[in-house]
Amino acid sequence: MKKRKILLVNPWIEDFAAYDFWLKPVGLLYVGSFLKSLGIEVELIDLMNRYDPELPLYTKVPKDKFYGTGKFPHIEIKKPDILYFMPRKYKRYGMPEELFRKRLKEVKNDISAVFVTSTLTYWYPGYFDTIRVLKEELSVPVVLGGFFARNQLHIAKKSGAYVFTKTDLSYLPRFLNDLLGWNIPSTDIDWFTDLSPAYELYNNLGYVVLLTTLGCPYRCTYCIAHRNWDNMKFKDPEKILEEIELFSEMLKVKDIVFFDDAILVNKERHFKPILRKILERNLHKSLRFHLPNGIHARLLDQETADLLFEANFKTIKLGYETSGKLQIATGGKVRDEDIIRASEILHNAGFTHKEVSAYIMVNLPEQSVEDVKNAIDVCASIDIDFSVNEFTPIVGTDIWIDLVNKGKLTGLEDPLLLNNTVLPYWWNNMSYEQIHEVKEYAKQKKIELGWSKTEV
Repeated sequence: MKKRKILLVNPWIEDFAAYDFWLKPVGLLYVGSFLKSLGIEVELIDLMNRYDPELPLYTKVPKDKFYGTGKFPHIEIKKPDILYFMPRKYKRYGMPEELFRKRLKEVKNDISAVFVTSTLTYWYPGYFDTIRVLKEELSVPVVLGGFFARNQLHIAKKSGAYVFTKTDLSYLPRFLNDLLGWNIPSTDIDWFTDLSPAYELYNNLGYVVLLTTLGCPYRCTYCIAHRNWDNMKFKDPEKILEEIELFSEMLKVKDIVFFDDAILVNKERHFKPILRKILERNLHKSLRFHLPNGIHARLLDQETADLLFEANFKTIKLGYETSGKLQIATGGKVRDEDIIRASEILHNAGFTHKEVSAYIMVNLPEQSVEDVKNAIDVCASIDIDFSVNEFTPIVGTDIWIDLVNKGKLTGLEDPLLLNNTVLPYWWNNMSYEQIHEVKEYAKQKKIELGWSKTEV
């Protein structure tokens, strides 16, 4: 009987721009661990792994920028027809197709099925091209899961793959039994709290991304996180420390990245114990830690900041989003005074603008250019860095529903048109020229402050 083995694939990104800002398919790696717990063999092809040992034999791999991040190798490809009006080159990022096909030929006789993950909805051409190659090389069922598959099911079905729409992996045994005729029993294993992401499937990496929590209690109008999970889940701090020690040693990495949506929630019982254990085990002496996902400034206290500094955290991103009235209208998560207070706390701990920066959104509905410039000024005045990020309306968020109700979106737009790079060219909100003005303002502000080499 053919052995039960599933190939996991992290697909290509196709877009006008993409950067490896600690992008790892953590959800897919949890799928791998869950499958292994069911007695199924698992193999991984990560088309976006810049550290793949064979990659330099097929393409030029850009050097790292900082802490394991960097540019992806890429090729220029034809733009989707719907983006004909865009005055920019369209690219496929990741592993060259020749190497991908070679890997598939090596495993084709052992595989029972393929699972492909997905994230951003406007990257779906990359998912579809990945599935096309899989179908050309393999004669087994291909399954598409992840955020895009859940959020845009009607489009995901056009990929030609089977679609798995659940976030709860406990549905997988029945799904596989129906798909492949297997007889896997159900299990009471909690895939998140009991298991770890299957980083052992890699043979080389530049960093490790971990999740210590799932979910978020906030209800920000532009965010979908609170709708992805019914309640917050917290992984045992001891389990997190085991993962840090195991994977940093196994893969010889120096950078550990926490990608939680709300890591400071319940911090007395969760994140502070994790930080104290990092110090107790002297992991801060050999490892660097990062919080790139926008922590909640209002939840920060001096003890947490001091622990972060002691534990060698090199990247701390604060979710600021905007100044002005929209701070309340979008959910009230943060106000100017919260950012100012958080900055003071972090500076007191020893951090500088080199480690601390704030996310500022541009092109939010009803946001003015002055709102964005004022937010930049606030950050500059309190000596924290800032990055200007263009807003994307995510289907299913409160802000998307409101835009549809007001007739500012039809609700039927192709996700490619909702790409934050594309929006200014057709959407009647901020124009491309206004966004360019804001970004130039940010760039000049950094030059004035002597930060000209940091990101805008």
